[in-house]
Amino acid sequence: MPLTFSRLLLIFCVFCLGAEFPVRAARKPPEPEVGVAPPQPVELNLKIHREGQTEIPLRIYGKAGEPLKYLIRTAPLHGKLSEPQPKEREVSSVIYDPPPDLNITTDKFTYAVQGGAGVSAPVEVTITILDQAPLLQIKDTIDFSTIRVGATTSRLLEISNQGGMIASGDVIVDAPWKLEGKAAYKLRNGDVAVFKVIFAPDMGGKFDGVARYTSDPEHSTTLRGVAEAAIAAIPEQWVLTQSPGEAIRSGTFALTNQLDETRTLQLKTDPHLKVPAEVTIAAHATASIPVEASPDNVQAMEAEIHLVAKDFTISVPVRVPALEAVLRTTTGDVEFGRIDAGKKASARFSVENIGGANGYVSWEISPPFQLTEKGTMLQPGEKKEFPIEIDGKTSGKFRTWLKFKAGTQTFDIPVEAEIAGGPQKAPRVLVGSIAVPVASSAPPDNSSGPPDSAESAPTKAPYVQPDWAPDVTLPEGVHVDHVTPTSAEIVWPANLGISTRFRIEMRQLQLDHDGNLQVSWVTPKDIPIEARGSNNVAVLNGLASGEPWTVRVSTLQPNGDPGNRLFTIEFITPSKSSWFARVGKPSLIQLLVIALVGLLAWQTWLRWAHRRIV
Repeated sequence: MPLTFSRLLLIFCVFCLGAEFPVRAARKPPEPEVGVAPPQPVELNLKIHREGQTEIPLRIYGKAGEPLKYLIRTAPLHGKLSEPQPKEREVSSVIYDPPPDLNITTDKFTYAVQGGAGVSAPVEVTITILDQAPLLQIKDTIDFSTIRVGATTSRLLEISNQGGMIASGDVIVDAPWKLEGKAAYKLRNGDVAVFKVIFAPDMGGKFDGVARYTSDPEHSTTLRGVAEAAIAAIPEQWVLTQSPGEAIRSGTFALTNQLDETRTLQLKTDPHLKVPAEVTIAAHATASIPVEASPDNVQAMEAEIHLVAKDFTISVPVRVPALEAVLRTTTGDVEFGRIDAGKKASARFSVENIGGANGYVSWEISPPFQLTEKGTMLQPGEKKEFPIEIDGKTSGKFRTWLKFKAGTQTFDIPVEAEIAGGPQKAPRVLVGSIAVPVASSAPPDNSSGPPDSAESAPTKAPYVQPDWAPDVTLPEGVHVDHVTPTSAEIVWPANLGISTRFRIEMRQLQLDHDGNLQVSWVTPKDIPIEARGSNNVAVLNGLASGEPWTVRVSTLQPNGDPGNRLFTIEFITPSKSSWFARVGKPSLIQLLVIALVGLLAWQTWLRWAHRRIV
């Protein structure tokens, strides 16, 4: 093949290129200049949080003006570290993952930097690991709704740790709540614990409690529940009352069985309260419970009556007020006996305070009896005597009442005296509306009329109401109701008697063989006394029709002895022959029917009369 110019040029180029390759392959990297140091990396002292990963920047002091490569010389002792990743021309970063062990709070690693001048000496990165305080996430309130006493219900209580450290402690609840299973918890960040809380009330009422956490005392969960008592107390709190003049604070209250079965309850309470030891209540029935406070304790007190069944206990709060002043007389009656005319005589009566507070009592009496003092203040337990006098200027027999008043409390005692004198006319006493002469050998009574001579005439004897006569003025609220030919009802205010026990007496009048009027009081048996609202009502049955009746009502002391007389009242039963007595007062409808029958009869008569005329 002939050598042309183009072929010679090509061979020359190949020869030149082939000779150059060995020269390039044998070329060595340039040696660093003597006295030039590589870039210096920055030492770090860091504080990081244990939660999550942390990015740590790696850099040098100053500027290198060239790309740099960072090298990890020693890895962390506890945490994990990623390989350096370039971020800028002269900056890289690593990702540090802290250890989960909360006991490890420090760590470190070393790194170096490589540049054109070589690799630097390693520097240390010191890490301080910070932990957040534990943060419990809890519910504010848990509602357990309404259940019966003796039953149970449950709710779930969930807590979690949203903080950094371990939350370790116990859940604490008080009765009537309790926990099922363990109460301890140990929560890392993000951990959740669930507890079962049981509501188990053993008495009725509304309950508010809390679930407390020992690792976080400042926060709690409110627990609410309502227990409907199997036995309901009416009212919810029992408050005793003191009747005026009585040293006993008492009350009668109700218990309702809301169950479908009969229940027997044991009653337990403070020694200063008197209650039945046991009560049995039928299903859906109500029982009355009398409660009485001991007079030995005159102070106010708060107590509870525990109603104990086999599967539950109900507590009823009881409030007892302080015992007020209770004033009374210890004198049954005052008798002067026979007194010579013109002479003065005196007798004594006593009053005492058996209550728990100071009390003032006053008294009064009608002439011819006289009082030197008309009232006194008595301290608890104090007793005093006072005189009562009579001037013997007026002859005759005298009987009246020494009347006492202490606040709303009233009582009285009879006072009798006989003053010798000349003969007088026999007195006339009024029985109902009939004047009855009474034969008597008693001293004369000057009240029959004016004397013949003004100089020798004695002073007129005052009128003294006999003890067997009805009261001229009855206490407010006292009256007779529902009077029929054979029955009647005596009504008086409950606060008048200062007692819960009373005696009902009916008067009998008769003449003895000498023609003297004899008065006696008979106590019928089995007279029911009922409490109706704010009144007491005595129901009298088996009365004779068309007769006057005089009834005396007195109190009975706790030992059964007669107490103070309250009032004496008189009424007359209607005759059975009366049409209204037989059928009663006609109603409006009955009157309309009578009028209609009369109208029909009148129209019938008019038609009959018209036919007769035609």
